[in-house]
Amino acid sequence: MAYQESLRNGDLIVKDEGARRLRLRILMLENENDDLHEQLALGEDRIELLEQEGDELRSYLGSAQEDASRFETELRVQSRELNNMKVSQYGLEEMSKFDNL
Repeated sequence: MAYQESLRNGDLIVKDEGARRLRLRILMLENENDDLHEQLALGEDRIELLEQEGDELRSYLGSAQEDASRFETELRVQSRELNNMKVSQYGLEEMSKFDNL
């Protein structure tokens, strides 16, 4: 009888130890889960920040491209005007040569 009680006590101890190990494993997994959720939240915040920066950069790039296009158009117009002035100057110089003859 004492032997059977010792066996039962031994089984209870083994079961208790198993239950403690399971509780410890659960706590460790919950802690790991919390860490992963925190990492996920940080990653999502980082993604949101990068998306905002990307949007700002796209906007800045669009504005810069518009400015460059406008400056290019102005440069073409000024270049055309300069060429016209050179042609006019050349014409005036040629007329002046004829007047001096």
